[in-house]
Formats: sequence, C-alpha cells, structure tokens
Amino acid sequence: MDYHFSYRNKNDSVCLILSYKVGKKWKQKTRQGFRTQREARQHQDELLDEIKAEAGLTDDTALKDISLRDFFKIFARDKKTALAYNTRKNYYDGIISLGPAADIPIRDLTTADIVNALMKGDYKPSTRKSRLRFITPVLEHAVKMYNIIKVNPAKGIKLPQDKTPKVLRAFTRDELTRLLKMLEPWPIRHLMVTIGAGTGMRFGEIAGLPWSAINWQKQTISVHQQYAMTGPKTNGITLCKTANSNRTVPASPTILKDLAAWHKSHPMTITGTVFPLDRVLSAKAAINTLIRQEFPGRSFHSLRHTFATLLLSRTGDVNLVAHILGDTVATVSAVYVDYTEDINKIAVQAIGNLY
Repeated sequence: MDYHFSYRNKNDSVCLILSYKVGKKWKQKTRQGFRTQREARQHQDELLDEIKAEAGLTDDTALKDISLRDFFKIFARDKKTALAYNTRKNYYDGIISLGPAADIPIRDLTTADIVNALMKGDYKPSTRKSRLRFITPVLEHAVKMYNIIKVNPAKGIKLPQDKTPKVLRAFTRDELTRLLKMLEPWPIRHLMVTIGAGTGMRFGEIAGLPWSAINWQKQTISVHQQYAMTGPKTNGITLCKTANSNRTVPASPTILKDLAAWHKSHPMTITGTVFPLDRVLSAKAAINTLIRQEFPGRSFHSLRHTFATLLLSRTGDVNLVAHILGDTVATVSAVYVDYTEDINKIAVQAIGNLY
C-alpha cells in the first residue's frame, strides 16, 4: 500500500494526516488534537493499522455506518426467495432482542456488545442460543456479500449451556394409537395426524400439500411448498422453511390408502391442496387442544419428533433420518440421538460385527 504522513495545525493543535492509495485513488484518514508533531508521530502506527484493517471493505457511504437493525432490510431483500416469511421474521426478532446494540454501526459492533445484550433479562439459555442462531447469519451476510466488516463478531460466541435435562415430547406407539382412535369422528384431523406421524412432515407442509405431490406408483410424497405466514397477519402457500426442507418422503400403504379415501370423498380444492386452507388452522387448533388435555406437554409438532425417534431407533441411520425430515444431520444428532435407546444397541451390534 502506498502511503505517507503529513501534519497540519488546526484549532491550536496538530492534526495527523495519513494519505493512502486504494487502486488509483488517494484517500485520507486523520486524527487530531495533538499538542506537537512529535506526539502525533507516536500515533502513526495506530492510524496505519486502522487503514490496513479496513482495506478491502466497502466504501459505500450508505453501508459504512449502517446498523444491524437497518442492514436487516437488505438481508431480508436478498433472502426473500431463499427464506420463508416466518423464517425471516425469526431473524428480525433475533436482532431486535439485542435492544440498543442493534443500532450500533456494524463496523463498531463487538462480540462483547452482542454477548452483553443477549445475557440481559431472565431468559432460558435455549432462548439466548436461538436468538444468536438468527443473528449470526445476518452478520455473516454483511461480511461475505457487502464487505462491511472482515470478521463476524457473533461467530464463535459460546453462551452458557442449559444444564437442565432435555425432555423430548414424543408419543409412544400406544399413545399415538389412542390419539388416532379419539380423532376418528373428524376425518380431516385424523388424516393430518396420520400423515404427520407417518412422514415427519411439519404442519405447514401437510397443510400446503398438493395432490400433484403424491406419486401413487412410487409411493412417495414430494415436499416443495408449505402453508405459512406470507406477510403480517396473512397466511398462504409459500416456500419451504429452508432449502433442505425440499425433499421426497416415502409414503406407507396406510397413508396412501387414507389419502385415496379422502380424495374420493372430498371435492378438489381451488388451491389444488389435499386440505381446504380455510379449515387447516382450526383443525390444528382442535388437535392441539385434545393433545394438551390427554397428553400433557405435547403438541402437533410432537408427531414429527415421534416419527424421527422411531425411525432413528429402527435404522440407526442419522443421515437417512435427516434426509427424510428435511433437516441437517447436526440438528438430528443434537435433538434425537440421546432419546433413542435402541440406537446404542444397534451401535453395539455393528461394532461387534466390524471384524
């Protein structure tokens, strides 16, 4: 880097001026308030280090001093086709949870600022961890896409761990049988629970499932859309939760038989979905009410946990379960492995047969 220092007397003090060349352009960075040139010279290296740290960063005046709160608008615009509205909202809520720290210019935001903001208030460790998980990718976007900063201050943060035992709220086989028996008078609720427990699909994926996604010959269901929030107080058909969520799920003969019976007895919806969109939310609410009464601590989403736990116990294959769920291997390992006693038996048997 080409550079040189000069000095100027200003307001009865000495101003240190660093002139440096970026590409074909010369720029300047100054520091003032020194009593003498000798005192100013002692700070030359500090000023030069600042320039080197900023080398290659954007010189866009609209981005140089942008806060994390304001940068989120750019992030949300860039990710609009990659992330569902509800997921983008979760990212925004994570940033808002930082309070005043969200308004610090990103270039001045430190790891300490983020940790201190996250540790305020009486929140569960899991809540703080979730907020950090949504903040980190936004700052990473500022690093990789816009060169606002060189290092993500949220990356590598280790928050205090939650030492309370984790409880996975899955149904047992007997409980699931009881639940389905209770739902027999309501076909839509019964079929939604059957699909959830038999495929691990999320509620939104079940609610937005189109008939065209069912391959009767191959006995599969393709997941490429969901019913979810599309804007403030509005729901509709939209993208899957994440890119991994797009997948093809095997469908059991029982599920296909129930779907065929439903198709035969119910008219085609305008949206082409298996279930009428004006009924799915009330159906889910009714299912959850029943579950809370009869199976405390669980919900419709527990069907996904039930499917994952049983499949992992049966196969011992984390990669397979992650693929079927449309989740990451890391998530499946962290959430389910400790709750499937059978997987340890499978591991012992496999190790015994290695040689």
